[in-house]
Amino acid sequence: MMCACIWCNVDDLVSSPLAMTKIATLARTAVTATIAKRTVGRVSLAPVSSYTASSSPPSDAEAAATIAREDRHAVAKSKLKAFRRIVNDRVSARRFLPDTPVPDAVWNDILRMTRTAPSGFNLQPTSVILLRSPAIKRTLAEHAMLGVGNKYRTIDSSGIAIFCADLRPGMRVHRIHELEREAGTREDGYMSVMRVASTFLTGEGGFGGGGGGGRLSAFAKRMFTDALSPVRPMPTMEDVGMWSYKNAGIISQLYTMAASAHGLSTCMMEGYDARRAMEILRVPHERYGLPIMVATGYEYGALPAVHADTLGGKDDEEEEEYDHERCGRTPRLGMNETFFGDTFGEPLDFLLNGITPLESETAT
Repeated sequence: MMCACIWCNVDDLVSSPLAMTKIATLARTAVTATIAKRTVGRVSLAPVSSYTASSSPPSDAEAAATIAREDRHAVAKSKLKAFRRIVNDRVSARRFLPDTPVPDAVWNDILRMTRTAPSGFNLQPTSVILLRSPAIKRTLAEHAMLGVGNKYRTIDSSGIAIFCADLRPGMRVHRIHELEREAGTREDGYMSVMRVASTFLTGEGGFGGGGGGGRLSAFAKRMFTDALSPVRPMPTMEDVGMWSYKNAGIISQLYTMAASAHGLSTCMMEGYDARRAMEILRVPHERYGLPIMVATGYEYGALPAVHADTLGGKDDEEEEEYDHERCGRTPRLGMNETFFGDTFGEPLDFLLNGITPLESETAT
């Protein structure tokens, strides 16, 4: 009705600049309304008043580009704000609320995020024990932990993530090579040298793992790279223990951030007798080291933690596959290959039994 009234007397109106401005404004309003119907729920366009009477209304492509640009900006701002909040909120807990379990769905989501940590040559040389057994925690506190604070944190925490660094990462190369080949995310050139390059650059055969022949091989590698370094850039040959401990530090930091994102408190601990701890936790001492533990739970005296809705099981697996396709993420070992329950090699119960979806709840 409005458009008909405008255009029926267009010959009489063209002579009036004010009328022409009004026509242009009404036309832009109609175009904007049409575009808005096609982009329901998206970021709105700039107000019509921001355009001049002499400018042309935006095309559908221009409007879509503007919306996409504003969407990306909003997403980037939201992600940065969320991450900054997690980083700033994280502190080392001095004391945990005892006898307060963390829901399995929360543990599951934390470990799934932890598994995405990067590692040298994607070898994923860290296994993680999630210790929740009260009896084993007490034994660990009494016989391996150093300092009163670490003893109490070990007993009172809801769980302790114990990071086991593989001192013989070369034993993982074949498995990872197969995963990489099946995923198809690497170039042929990388795949052809991965087996040799990974064992060369990890320093395997050094003092952290391997016999006399391994030490001699590592010594020869260091001599070779040191001799060529003045001529051309060469890799720095690290001891395998240093290399594996470095990778354990990376994954433990991601675990801490994931736990913090779920409203949990953490405390990284290195005050313990690793020899005794490995015996209690049944960690193969000839292959692994224990560089760090992270006590996790609800901080004593803090406000109750509120857990957001967290889906477990199939939905998470489908989302993980989607992320892999979208981001080109390198493949990961299975959850049951990386994470153990209470002692080394024992499966986590919630990985065997499936996860019950977590409703939004408050831990008291």
